[in-house]
Amino acid sequence: PSTPRSAPLRMTAWYVSMLLNFNLPFKGGTQMKRKNVLSLITLMAVFALVLCGCGAKNTAETTAMEIPTEAGEQPLGLASWSMDATTWSSPNGATVNLTAAPISYAEGMTAVFVTRLEGEDVDRTECQWDGTNFTASADLNAADGYCYYVILTGADSTELEVAVNTPTNIVDESLINMETSLSSYCNVMVDSSEFNGGKLTITGGTAQIQLPRITLAEGSVTCTEVKLVLTFNGEDVASEKLTLPETQASGTYEIDLSGLSFKIPDMEDDQQVQLRLDAALSNGQTLTAPAGVWFYNDGNLLIAVG
Repeated sequence: PSTPRSAPLRMTAWYVSMLLNFNLPFKGGTQMKRKNVLSLITLMAVFALVLCGCGAKNTAETTAMEIPTEAGEQPLGLASWSMDATTWSSPNGATVNLTAAPISYAEGMTAVFVTRLEGEDVDRTECQWDGTNFTASADLNAADGYCYYVILTGADSTELEVAVNTPTNIVDESLINMETSLSSYCNVMVDSSEFNGGKLTITGGTAQIQLPRITLAEGSVTCTEVKLVLTFNGEDVASEKLTLPETQASGTYEIDLSGLSFKIPDMEDDQQVQLRLDAALSNGQTLTAPAGVWFYNDGNLLIAVG
């Protein structure tokens, strides 16, 4: 087929044909010698090739070159993770559960769930791959200061340690301070009170109830009833039921005691009455805390200090 590149060659062929079939004049009408004809043909052929080269350079199409590259290594890292825990039948420890999704997964990738306390490994559990997440569970005794990590190992043995819950990278503080989170307690602080008309009235005070933040798998623990109880001579003589406010995210109830009043029985000098806080929990546990001691002296009821 005819292309711009073949035009110079066709022109050269035409001139060669003319030279071979006709007698071309030279100086003074003398016929050109065959030797000179051949030389001229050679020069014209070289000239045609140069033209072909120039034409090719100007008309060639540019195509993108695909450079083959080796498949890149899958990046190591976690896209997301979550943790929870359930206490044992006795609250002296808990089982911590991990679910972690890698950024990407390649055949041969592994993960280890590591728990450290005071810089030392206390548990190393091989994670299981469920097709979407790495999962693992660790049984830990009650202690405060735990740090949790996941060590990922790629198919090429590259390792990466990811801090999933530590004091500097908190996801769930209750799992870090497990011993505190397994505990439940209550306390009372009476700042001021008055005695008038045979009644003891609290004018300033607060009760606090802390629920366990790590519980059995059945569900969270709630406070079902709270009351302040007056005792005299070792017996409960009166009580006031307290209204429970909304619990805080940390599982804590804060109750204002201001305005609570109790009728005081007949007393003699140096006799005492006491107040006690009782808190009933949904798990059957009852928390108690002393709220104060008052002693009777010459018609006055005075709070004992210390």
